[in-house]
Amino acid sequence: MKVTRPGSITPSSMGAGDGRYSSNPYAAYTYSRPVRKKTAPDPDPDQGDDSHPGGAFRRELQRHESSAPANIQDIADVLGIPDDQVTPAVEKAIARLMLRVNGLSENLAELQRHQVDLARAEGRDPFTGALSRTSFMQIVENELALTGTDRTTRTLLLCEIADLDEVLQRYGQGCKEGVFNFLHRTITEFILPPHQVGYLGCNDFAALLYNMDEQDTWQRADAISRRLKKHPFFWKGKYISITPVFGVYIARAGDTPEDALVAVDYALRAEKEMKAAQLQRIPSGL
Repeated sequence: MKVTRPGSITPSSMGAGDGRYSSNPYAAYTYSRPVRKKTAPDPDPDQGDDSHPGGAFRRELQRHESSAPANIQDIADVLGIPDDQVTPAVEKAIARLMLRVNGLSENLAELQRHQVDLARAEGRDPFTGALSRTSFMQIVENELALTGTDRTTRTLLLCEIADLDEVLQRYGQGCKEGVFNFLHRTITEFILPPHQVGYLGCNDFAALLYNMDEQDTWQRADAISRRLKKHPFFWKGKYISITPVFGVYIARAGDTPEDALVAVDYALRAEKEMKAAQLQRIPSGL
């Protein structure tokens, strides 16, 4: 078994060799509040009705004020308020301040959770879940800069669905996203971190593999093909066969990302033409 370099499952920062890279696919939060009918009477604010803009706040404040006095003196000491000036009005003001601080703390915790979610999704293509083209090509650029400076080989594997046009004509555009997601999941069953898998757009998936020669890479590609043949994609009560075609290229010192991508694409086209020629030699009717 060949030894591969350690890497990160979730790319969170850019680094050569460990396959990590960050981008900014930020999402947005939207906020809203319930709307009451204009004909409905305004509730009594003192009843603490949640439908009233200040009802929930007043009820929470009343609940908080009942438990706040135990900490009022401590807060007053922090604020530098003398004990003889801690009047009931001051206690209520401190209680409101504490309630406000608690609310800000909860908002901060929510924002931190949101940032964690973004960090997990950064650099990912929203269509397939694989690394985006920008992220993947940046990793390739970082790794190619090290090619020849160490003993680690870097191999590019390009994958394309050979019969995608036939699938689209038979099942329609709505099936395309499911097919791509299914293909990505199948690829990642055989190509795990620290190797990287990216979606280049259109009909192309690419993988960057460490310390794997051409024979080892083709064994992975054959395993993916056998899995897709044995377990086809199921969509709307039908099994859809997916026929992938692959190209393999071992990076050389001095290669640019564009050079490597052109070379692996050329290898894929050659493989595709060879399979087409083999099919043409099969006698008709068999």
